[in-house]
Amino acid sequence: MKYFIITGTSRGIGEALANQLLAEDHHIFCISRTPNERVIERAREMNARLSYYAFDLNQLVDIDRLFEEIFHKMKDEAEQLTAIYLINNAGMLAPVAPIEHNTAASMMENVNVNLIAPMITTSNFIKRSLPFNMDKRIMNISSASARYLLPSQSCYSTSKAGLDSFTKSVSIEQSSQQQPVKVVSVYPGMIDTQLQAEIRSASKEQFPYVDQFIQLEQEGKLQTPEYTAAKLIDILFNEEYGVNAVVESL
Repeated sequence: MKYFIITGTSRGIGEALANQLLAEDHHIFCISRTPNERVIERAREMNARLSYYAFDLNQLVDIDRLFEEIFHKMKDEAEQLTAIYLINNAGMLAPVAPIEHNTAASMMENVNVNLIAPMITTSNFIKRSLPFNMDKRIMNISSASARYLLPSQSCYSTSKAGLDSFTKSVSIEQSSQQQPVKVVSVYPGMIDTQLQAEIRSASKEQFPYVDQFIQLEQEGKLQTPEYTAAKLIDILFNEEYGVNAVVESL
């Protein structure tokens, strides 16, 4: 039995990951602010194991309690476990504006969801999975925006660059452990998700490159969430997983 903890499953890549990982020998733990009834119904139809947690990752101090609950359930089925995976997929683009126009609250929310929450979930995952001698992997969904910078995306780019540095640091820490957790940060590409819709709705004053992003969508150059999820799963299951802490292309 393989266990998967996936954040941000209400739509987009997270929903596609959950749908594609539903299987007889998998147990999916979904985390998002609002439950995804489509995923829940699909799991019911397939008679697949799925546990859904309606949780706002901005509630940082409560993440410990959430993971305590998830791992308590794992302990009940420890004899069946063969692997545990965490996919930190939840993310947000806003605020999209020059830094002087961003509020303190919007900047804090961006960094909380994109960086601090994955740091806390990673800490919990490693600590609570320590007794399990099996395959353990963490995938952090980053972005090419961590390296290729554009105006009006300072919060998003900074939080994703931080996520990459955090991933590299934890990978170094784990390399000396007897039962290491393999940790990788992945750039999934440009995908037709809510984040892309948000950036296309920005004004040119807010985001000077908005016309180029609109053109990408009009020319059909965006990946589907389903295609992206399939590629991410291929990476997650690859025997070379963890050799490189950052994977920049699918």
